[in-house]
Amino acid sequence: MVEGGCGKCIQYLMFTFNLLFWLAGCGILGVGIWLRVTQGDFATLIPSIPLVTAPNICIIAGVIVMVVGFIGCCGALKENKCLLLTFFVMLFIIFCLEITAGALAYVYRDQLEQFAREDLMRGMDQYGMKGQSGLTRAWDLFQTEKHCCGVTNSSDWYNRPVWPNQSWVPDSCCKPDYRPTENCGQSGVVLHFFEDGCIPALKTDFMYNLGLIGAIGIGVGLIQILGMVFALCLFYRIRNEGTYA
Repeated sequence: MVEGGCGKCIQYLMFTFNLLFWLAGCGILGVGIWLRVTQGDFATLIPSIPLVTAPNICIIAGVIVMVVGFIGCCGALKENKCLLLTFFVMLFIIFCLEITAGALAYVYRDQLEQFAREDLMRGMDQYGMKGQSGLTRAWDLFQTEKHCCGVTNSSDWYNRPVWPNQSWVPDSCCKPDYRPTENCGQSGVVLHFFEDGCIPALKTDFMYNLGLIGAIGIGVGLIQILGMVFALCLFYRIRNEGTYA
């Protein structure tokens, strides 16, 4: 048992820290599930790099934080050296992985854009085809919300399998003023379509998410360092009391 005011203070701080850590994990997991339900279709646009999507990142991070927080709570309450050491090691590994992932995402950001471009081009060949309702809906939603058309421009949609030998585009490419017209994408009037391709919008979203994740990662990293310090302090105090008891 940890004795003394300082020891108990560290134990209570450790437990409170991990309880808040676990609750934060629950919140992050809930946000991830909500994003998956409401925006999950967008992940079908870039299947080569699905883990960079916000829902997947939130779900994975939420589960990890909940597990680590639970181990930390148990270690603090039971004053178990094995659990405390496990908690410390897990936090340290996660901390190193966060730094590595952030560095790799920054270094290979241009390659990620190329992967996204290739996925989008392949996805256009599957648009409107049987069994591809999710991808078709994702394309329509993205083009409508971002006011973009195709990968580079509207001509990317020409001669696709869904309309071979035709210079047509999806109706979601039509500007709002022309969208009420039935089959507006088959009008052939380029001025009626969004001028910009979807790669710039996708890149903007990705860089925004990367910056947001980076800022959150820095905050979480500082909290993790604090958690590792608490864990080590409590671990050594319990071990020393056991040695001199």
